[in-house]
Amino acid sequence: MGLRARPLIALAVCAVVGATLAATVAGPSAGRQAAGASQPPTTTTTTLPGQGRIVLKNGGSVTVAVPSLPTNFNPSVPAGANRVTQMITEQVWPRAFTVTSELSPQLDSDFVTSAYLTAVNPQRIVYTIASGARWSDGTPITAADFVYFWHQQLAYGPQLPANDPISGYQDIKSVAGSNGGRTVTVVFVRPYSDWEALFANLVPAHIAEQSSFATAFAAGNTANLVSGGPFEITKVVPGVEVDLSRNPHYWGTPARLDHIIFKVVPGDRAVLSQLRSGGVQIGEVSPGTAADSVVAASPGVLTEGTKLSPVEWQLVFNLARPTLAQPVVREALSKAIDRHEILADTAGLAAPSTPTDANRLYAAGAPGSQGNDGGYAHADDAEADNLLTQLGYSVSPTTGMVQTPTGAPLVLTVIGPSGNPMIAKVEALLQAQLLQAGIALEVKNVPESQLLANVLPTGAYEMALAPYPVMSFASETQALYTDPVGPTPINVAASSAASPSTTIPGALPGHPQATNIEPGAIASGAVSRDVLGFSDPGVTALYAQASAELAPPAAADLYNQIDQTLWRDLPTLPLFQAPVTLVNRANILNVINSETWAGPLWNAEDWVIELSPVPTTTTTTPVG
Repeated sequence: MGLRARPLIALAVCAVVGATLAATVAGPSAGRQAAGASQPPTTTTTTLPGQGRIVLKNGGSVTVAVPSLPTNFNPSVPAGANRVTQMITEQVWPRAFTVTSELSPQLDSDFVTSAYLTAVNPQRIVYTIASGARWSDGTPITAADFVYFWHQQLAYGPQLPANDPISGYQDIKSVAGSNGGRTVTVVFVRPYSDWEALFANLVPAHIAEQSSFATAFAAGNTANLVSGGPFEITKVVPGVEVDLSRNPHYWGTPARLDHIIFKVVPGDRAVLSQLRSGGVQIGEVSPGTAADSVVAASPGVLTEGTKLSPVEWQLVFNLARPTLAQPVVREALSKAIDRHEILADTAGLAAPSTPTDANRLYAAGAPGSQGNDGGYAHADDAEADNLLTQLGYSVSPTTGMVQTPTGAPLVLTVIGPSGNPMIAKVEALLQAQLLQAGIALEVKNVPESQLLANVLPTGAYEMALAPYPVMSFASETQALYTDPVGPTPINVAASSAASPSTTIPGALPGHPQATNIEPGAIASGAVSRDVLGFSDPGVTALYAQASAELAPPAAADLYNQIDQTLWRDLPTLPLFQAPVTLVNRANILNVINSETWAGPLWNAEDWVIELSPVPTTTTTTPVG
């Protein structure tokens, strides 16, 4: 599916089997030209510098462990908007651009041979669909699929997680086809800087139109799961496994494997056991001694690499609560919290290279990312006390605890997901650090689904530890920090002296329980809307300006201004991006994890089985 920063082995093998490599798009994107779908020979022998002669199998099967299976294979509807669905469909539904492991978009030139920005006012993008592009039932892929997908995104986008680029689809004025539908011209009402995020996970319009976008690709409708990628879904056993097979109708460079099987294996212990026995060949687990021990006990059999996952943990403040509505209080709390210690004693124990989160809009190491957390690089209890004193808080001479202006103890509550050992440690550290600053912190826990679907969007919390999605495109973060859902923020200037509130169950006084559940949060496993009560016209204006800025450096500067504003106002305190360890059998080559929902599947068409010599070393990829 296009040249995706391919490792040396993939490039060498492509040369042996005669694949043609070419850059076919204006700007930074590059990819493969479409090649014939003829089957490669049974094996390929090649010589790589420093590795000698190796024999690679053309074909074979690889089994991937996943925690669950989709009930719907359309990632653009609420039932399918989750990471496992994206992992499976990454190789099935076509996309104009693929986000690589370096978090950069690259043209999938097997599908669209070019994608050009041809005009700025109004913005116009012209896509050229490969001449042989067709769905696996023989129907050509044309502009009609783009038009249908655009219309359906407008209908379903508002219900999807924040990482759906709904704003980009809303900015489109028209999508039109020409040249027999092989040329697609997209004209925008307003410029959209992250246009490379659009038209991913295209589904066959001729199939969806027969029933509906929402139900056509449900797990039970296997006959509808025609493919436009290197693999096709050939078997679905609900709750057990999903099988992908090499798509014999694919017009581009064929995948190296015959099959990729997704097998439900719940829990790290079971995944590691299956990896060791060979029941699965690839699986993601939590970093730590368990994974290290299994790999160490299997020399030459298993290899591991730790990267950052597409989930970041943030301490979020409910700005509709009287105490936390005051920015100075949020600043004082953040000054009293040592984020580096929290990281070092939790995720950092297993993955020492994990960085403290310094940017809400960009993943660590992504193009445009920079650290904006300078004012909170270290804890400062004295400064926290000084800030609270400005508001009339004081320290009890008998207890040493902070008192509110009314003389009551300052007691705050944090709510987090139950059953998460790492977050339980974070909660304990927060308690200890705030206690050192004279602030009492009560901890409550609920199931993560309840936290995301009910507690956060209804404002039934004071502070919370919440998982946030890590976006591939900065514009997709807008839904997280603008247009708040649930209770409205308190007007601090018009309110009386703040007093703490520690009641967690139920809605805030004066705010009835909200009837809307946060769209997409349960399926995606992360916050998908502004549940903070945070609303800043300046931030909203900056998002509008940044998303319309077509020069990447200028857009990145504007997005970083947004993050700097968020560090100033502190509706959240970012902690860290959760690390994840990918373990795979050592003879499965070109397996590279990414910080996107696609995980290691972003380049699965390049996975290949090494027959000889058998690898004898294990490697660990540093975080970042």
